[in-house]
Amino acid sequence: MMRWQGLILFSFVVLLVQIVLLNNLALSPYVAPMVYIAIIAMMPIETSQWKMLGVALLVGGLIDLTMGTAGLNVLATLPVAYFRRFILGLLCGLSSISNEEGIPTIKRFGSRFHRYLIVVVLLHSLIFYPFEWLSLSGIGFLVLRKLSSTLISLVMIYLLIIIFSKQLSRRQ
Repeated sequence: MMRWQGLILFSFVVLLVQIVLLNNLALSPYVAPMVYIAIIAMMPIETSQWKMLGVALLVGGLIDLTMGTAGLNVLATLPVAYFRRFILGLLCGLSSISNEEGIPTIKRFGSRFHRYLIVVVLLHSLIFYPFEWLSLSGIGFLVLRKLSSTLISLVMIYLLIIIFSKQLSRRQ
């Protein structure tokens, strides 16, 4: 059984960085990093679908409350949580994902983990930014914002994962 303390600490720090720092920091009109999606991406593989959807609802709802986005983050995190097991199975080569345990990490999956994380963050961005924009009038700006935010989000998520890699990989 994995140690939940490391995951709880990681989630708390990610939420704190997102709410306190990133929601109040205007890096550029093209960049709006969303690192909170790392909480969904780093949940243990054995986490049931219902628990994943519950966590996505809570995390997305908390971010919506702090950002004032009226359900937009929930709208983007729920599909990510729903398709997470499928993405893990497809990209990380897990033939029987129901028998897998532990947290998806770079050490465990190597380059497959990078593909998994990119797809998860990109899926979130593909859902979040078009609904945020709700117009095709500035499609160039939307694409640029989506790509730059995805790239910056990935860099920040990797930094958080590296910082917490020991806590996340501990087992009881």
